[in-house]
Amino acid sequence: MFTCSGYGIAAMALTSVIRAYDGRGPQTMLTSRILHELELSSPDELIGWTYADPSWARIAALVPVVVSCAEAGDEVANGILLDAVQELASSIKAVVCRLGLCGEDGKGSCPLVMVGGVLQANKKWDIGKEVISCISKEFPGMLPIRPKVEPAVGAALLAWNILKKQSQSGG
Repeated sequence: MFTCSGYGIAAMALTSVIRAYDGRGPQTMLTSRILHELELSSPDELIGWTYADPSWARIAALVPVVVSCAEAGDEVANGILLDAVQELASSIKAVVCRLGLCGEDGKGSCPLVMVGGVLQANKKWDIGKEVISCISKEFPGMLPIRPKVEPAVGAALLAWNILKKQSQSGG
């Protein structure tokens, strides 16, 4: 199962590097770029690197390498990002349909809050923009929102406003 998370994208990139090295997959510039980023000399060393500290954030930190390879025209990196877009778009569509967020006909409006490192805009390869493009075909009223503050800050502000209104109304 593929997920559209930084970890999922980077894990697929690492898998692609190993597959290329083993001769089970196409050659990719991900190999040289990831090895350079991690200061490793051979794909053999990736397994030890991964198991030395398999934290999600450490692996997800490789997403910019995947994006830069895709922007440079690498088909493997491009495929990984396209798969991520399709997976995220499918997940969003399922939630919107299940909850009826855009109405029965799918033509109503609904906000789509775009948060997370994977959805940050890049030079050429903008995962968020690609996801919106996929979703808007089925849900033309979907309104993408890119918050100006981190989600935790937004949640705190929302809670503070609710408490403020309650205290003003005597509730």
